[in-house]
Amino acid sequence: MSLVIDANMKLFAERLHITSSRMINDYGLSSIDEIIKSEAEKGNTHAVQYAREYYSSPDKLIDVFKLTNVENKFAIIHNMDERNRLKLLPFLNNHDLVMGMYFFTQEKLLEMLMEVDIIELIRVVMEAFPKEQIIQMFTEDDLAIFFMNRDLQKEAVVEQLKLMPPDVMQKFVESVTGQPSNQTDPMELIDSIAELPDDKFKKFMACVDPDVQRQLVFQLTNEDLSYFTFFPNITYVNMLSTLMKQDMIAPMVMLDKESLMGMNAILPPDLLSIVTAQIDPMDFAKFLQDGHMDLLEKAMMI
Repeated sequence: MSLVIDANMKLFAERLHITSSRMINDYGLSSIDEIIKSEAEKGNTHAVQYAREYYSSPDKLIDVFKLTNVENKFAIIHNMDERNRLKLLPFLNNHDLVMGMYFFTQEKLLEMLMEVDIIELIRVVMEAFPKEQIIQMFTEDDLAIFFMNRDLQKEAVVEQLKLMPPDVMQKFVESVTGQPSNQTDPMELIDSIAELPDDKFKKFMACVDPDVQRQLVFQLTNEDLSYFTFFPNITYVNMLSTLMKQDMIAPMVMLDKESLMGMNAILPPDLLSIVTAQIDPMDFAKFLQDGHMDLLEKAMMI
């Protein structure tokens, strides 16, 4: 006795453009899920179209279209237009987004870092270097810029001058007076400097010994990290430029997500598709179901 398929399965076979004989020979008693999955894997676009209508569960889409496979996700994403591809970026976390940075030259990365908010850049630098090293990397020009900053309050600097360690205090006194430190009362010297008008005080502090300046910056930033914003972006970009490219990219995870998305957004389509293919399968399945199921047919990735 030969096998036959019932009316419902016959209609199903017709929807998938599968002959009755092939349905019997290839699938026998297979379930609809198994048949759709098999046909989709063979590139049957009718099966893909049917799946669009049949599957309302993200889990089903993940299973049938193997959305846990990065290559499959890439194939779908690569067939998207730019507008839809960019919609996937918010689904990625910072670690995923940092992957895109490897596609840029180091020169381009440094150029883009010049444009980010200074607070973000400071986070990157502090992730890349210990604070003590950052302080030592400030050049004399950097330090002069710091002490000339209009927002730097004389009272805050004077307070920290009085708290300097003995060895730095000695260097400060000797560099200012040109005499051995034991001949000058450092507190009296500091009080006399504090009487200078603000503009002259800043010019004076911009010219003192760099080791003294670095100690003061160290103390001030211990009190309030926002003092690091008194240096311009170029100061921190120059620090990062001393690193190998891969060592510079890893700390970029500290940038705001919006900044990383903006950087990734200028990648060519192929490279952006690679980055966005890291999207979580569940998020991607829900995205497809939210008005983007036609992309499954276009991809022919299964």
